[in-house]
Amino acid sequence: MHLETIAALLSKRAGFDAKIIGDRKIARAVETRRVACHLPDLEAYLKTLQSSPQEFNELVEHIVVPETWFFRDRKPFDFLVNFVRAEWLLKPGAAKLRVLSIPCSTGEEPYSIAIALLEAGLPVNRFSIDAVDISQQALAKAQRAIYGRNSFRGEDWVDRNRYFQAVEDKYTVCPIVRNAVNFRQGNVLNEMVVIQPKYDIIFCRNLLIYLEDSACQQILNTLHSLLASQGLLFVGASETGKVVSDRFSYLRQSFTFAYRKVDSIQPPVLSSQSILSQSVSPPSLVTSFKQPKLKPAVSQATIPAIQLPERKAAVNTQAHSEPSLRSQAATPSVNTLPDSDLQQAKQLADAGHLVAAIDCCKNYLETHCTNAEAYTLLGTLYQATMNYAQAERCLQKALYLQPNAYEALMHLALLKESRGDAIAAKRLWQRIQKLQPTS
Repeated sequence: MHLETIAALLSKRAGFDAKIIGDRKIARAVETRRVACHLPDLEAYLKTLQSSPQEFNELVEHIVVPETWFFRDRKPFDFLVNFVRAEWLLKPGAAKLRVLSIPCSTGEEPYSIAIALLEAGLPVNRFSIDAVDISQQALAKAQRAIYGRNSFRGEDWVDRNRYFQAVEDKYTVCPIVRNAVNFRQGNVLNEMVVIQPKYDIIFCRNLLIYLEDSACQQILNTLHSLLASQGLLFVGASETGKVVSDRFSYLRQSFTFAYRKVDSIQPPVLSSQSILSQSVSPPSLVTSFKQPKLKPAVSQATIPAIQLPERKAAVNTQAHSEPSLRSQAATPSVNTLPDSDLQQAKQLADAGHLVAAIDCCKNYLETHCTNAEAYTLLGTLYQATMNYAQAERCLQKALYLQPNAYEALMHLALLKESRGDAIAAKRLWQRIQKLQPTS
């Protein structure tokens, strides 16, 4: 009963969806904080939580696990550079580009935005970046601006030595980038106010996936108010289905997941040369894929495979005067892991023991909460047991962790179609088709 009250409090104050976060994760976080507070039981901890904003923030710290790195997903930053060069710098009377990063986590995203704007040719006096997060610990790390190797996953988007300084086995952000970002604590649900002048661009990626639908719509309303006319909104790969089409217009740019604010007056049609206007017709959604029949026993071998293109070699950015805006190669299929729990889950699924397979997946995710393969398998299991809401959440988590995981994309597209969400299914099929190699 007390845990349910705490989950309701997390929902009310921070918008967290307990079904997505997971009851066990909330219970572990609550128990950790109860022990840290030297309180005898959950009833005493609940009273402290209700009366202490500081303790509520401490609990949130244990529930929110920052998962970010520099130039995450890459394509939005390519898009940002092209937008500045092809549209912003050509706009009459453009004075200063205002950008908001929320939540900014440990700072990798807003610093990446600053670097992208510098690479696009904007001097520091032509842009400003506000970075907001609910977590004090995350903000403290962001303001220290010292990062280890985990923050530089994959290929470098730009020559690292131009914007970072090596300090022993870590890197610190150079002053010109650090000074371009203004950090502050805030909760988008209840502390953001409309500011004049408004933001031209907002990055709000991988927040909506954890929240209840009502909280998502409240946040999207706030972001719509914070955006300037024709402003751009970037969301995460698994969050496009949450953005309402009457307030934001989807921009057809592969693996970018960007929207333009819809104003009360219909905006003029942009030039065909603009990076933000794609006049091509959407590809056929059924010519290349046949919908497989879902069977009670789910095997990895039954999931249709799509041959992915090879990753292109990295471009040496030092050989060019401006950054090479490379096409993002498709992320390889989810890793095959030898962990016994995950293997057992597959075996149970193949044998038709779906409930036991679901339990195995859940046990595995207790200690491997960032594994996309496990979330994909769990999603297909829920799908086979007709628990479609849970299936959708799991598949969205898989795509949050690995945006180009084709198995998760495939199953989520089929699920959206079966539930009558034709628009979301169409976007997913378009993403799937872009993963196919061109002949």
